[in-house]
Amino acid sequence: MKPHQILILGIFVLGMTMFTAKALPNCLQSLENGHIDWTTGLFTATGHASPEINAEGKAVGMPGSARACATRNLIAILKQIKISGDLTVGEYASTHDAILAGIEKVAQDARVCRQLYTSALDVDVWVEATFYGRFLQLVLPDHIRQIPKISELKQGPAEPVKKTLSAVVGAKPYTGLIVDARTLNFEPLLYPTIVSEQGTEIYSSVFISREFAVQNGVCSYLCDMGQALASERTGSNPLVVKALRKTGDKTGAIVMSMADAKTLDRETERHIFLKECRVIVVVKPPV
Repeated sequence: MKPHQILILGIFVLGMTMFTAKALPNCLQSLENGHIDWTTGLFTATGHASPEINAEGKAVGMPGSARACATRNLIAILKQIKISGDLTVGEYASTHDAILAGIEKVAQDARVCRQLYTSALDVDVWVEATFYGRFLQLVLPDHIRQIPKISELKQGPAEPVKKTLSAVVGAKPYTGLIVDARTLNFEPLLYPTIVSEQGTEIYSSVFISREFAVQNGVCSYLCDMGQALASERTGSNPLVVKALRKTGDKTGAIVMSMADAKTLDRETERHIFLKECRVIVVVKPPV
């Protein structure tokens, strides 16, 4: 390949990469002094510090003060995150001292991802931390428990299982669940729930194993259906359903149609992929 062809190819690839990044925005929730990235599971806060005059009368930058300011702002952001439709992290932590102390520790341990000095010696610091792991262990409801592995019972030969139509024709089993909620005014939550039109629980703590919820989140949020379909989280053959509405109660659960609920109920693999939180909710992209 000639040098000019390599250059043209490089420009094309770079342009396509930039176009793709622009076309597929993460699900960002902007807040004062920071934001929450519901796609990556990262929350970011900024802090600012003006210079101080030392004993010699010289202005000096104060990166430590900027870092402390960013930590305070991150704690404020964490408290604003909604666990469910009617409960924020701050409200939950206000009655649990150990939870509040844990949240403060998460903020204190946040990674400094950027630091900027101005010519006037002002300092701006950006810090970030992740939902996954320690933070979710702290704030997810206690009723999301560990679901033990089902052991085979050795009590003699099992009765023959009646094959379903999908098994007979060799239909490929579903590997995850994608909920298209783009038509709803749905704000991401740490613990979203899904119900049928009749109010039957489709996805809730009954189906979720805590180990997977803590490490990967109860679900992932994306703003593009193509991105959701290509995600490894829901595997190669996810069941895609459309959210009808939110419930009118304080939980604001996502409502699934009865037809989709029946399709999911007939899927023998659903207990596995729901237990492992292989669920994606597609929401409207940020404006």
